[in-house]
Amino acid sequence: MIILDTLLIGGIKFVLGKIAAAVESEMNDDSIFREELLAAQMKLELGEITEAEFAEVERQLLAAIREIRERRTGGEAEPGDLKITGIEASVWSEEDDGDDAGHARR
Repeated sequence: MIILDTLLIGGIKFVLGKIAAAVESEMNDDSIFREELLAAQMKLELGEITEAEFAEVERQLLAAIREIRERRTGGEAEPGDLKITGIEASVWSEEDDGDDAGHARR
């Protein structure tokens, strides 16, 4: 009886874990919004929607894409934001201070 309960609970936990992973993956996928934005741009070029309608659709889709990126990165990072984490430099010298000439010194 205990073995069946353990197997049943383990199976349900496995299935729910897979569902949660699929939902999280779908929530962090912005490709659907990119495709919708491309489709809206095509409609604009074909004259099926007006500039104002396109602007509204674009605003909504870009907001959704921004929200997904923020969720993915864990903060409000702008696409151009960079953080320098370290610098490495080498100096090449022609002088011979007991080292072989031309070797890098740090």
